[in-house]
Amino acid sequence: MDPSPQSQAERLRESLRAVPVRNAHVFSSPGPNPGELTVEVELRYRSAAMRFLRDLFGLGSRKKYVLDRIGAAFYAAIDGKKDLEALADEFAAREKLTFFESRALVGQYLQTLTKKGLVVATLPRRG
Repeated sequence: MDPSPQSQAERLRESLRAVPVRNAHVFSSPGPNPGELTVEVELRYRSAAMRFLRDLFGLGSRKKYVLDRIGAAFYAAIDGKKDLEALADEFAAREKLTFFESRALVGQYLQTLTKKGLVVATLPRRG
């Protein structure tokens, strides 16, 4: 059963209320090129088997990523207070993007940063 256009619109509105928060265990430094940002996140090996493999193969305890200019700007704009809609509006103005382009950009960067363990999105409490 396909969701109705109203329920899809409500899901979009709800997702834009999400507030991204940076992972406190991320270390950042200037990237190799102007405007880029290098970020490192601590890796956690939760199971005994994974810790054994880490020690056996000398796996690292951190993962490093280089964010491009826009990714670095998005990461810097995450303050734990602004929701995705506010961030999208900021990027629309700064990068001269349309309403839809800015929301697509912010959604894509949030998904990427979340997968890498750099940020988490939280929803405000209802009520």
